[in-house]
Amino acid sequence: MVRTALGVASGAIVAALAVAGSGYAALALHPLPTANAMRSLRAAADWLGNAPPGALACIVAGVGLAALLGAGCAALVARHHRGGAALAIGAPITALVIVAAALVPQPDWVPVTSMLLPIPLALCAWRLAIPRAEL
Repeated sequence: MVRTALGVASGAIVAALAVAGSGYAALALHPLPTANAMRSLRAAADWLGNAPPGALACIVAGVGLAALLGAGCAALVARHHRGGAALAIGAPITALVIVAAALVPQPDWVPVTSMLLPIPLALCAWRLAIPRAEL
């Protein structure tokens, strides 16, 4: 039980770092016009509306990478409850994508692809975390 909780906590940290890294990559591709540009949801919506598809693809890839790496880390640490730990990372990421899509207007393909990625990639991470001896 403790390993599962530690796995979920470490997976959440890894997932948050992956999402932050993808955000930095998107900002490197399409920088903000000023230093204080992201102070409101309206400014974020303006940035998302003007961002090139490559920057938006970095955000989508970051969501998928967060689900894969976070769920993989959670599944590796939580040995007996690998599936539950992996899904405990993938499901909140999906919920956060839905909340972000509701709060900030985005091009339609960004939330759709971001919602479809986390659960299947968390299941893939669960499967990859199973050692060969247990198969």
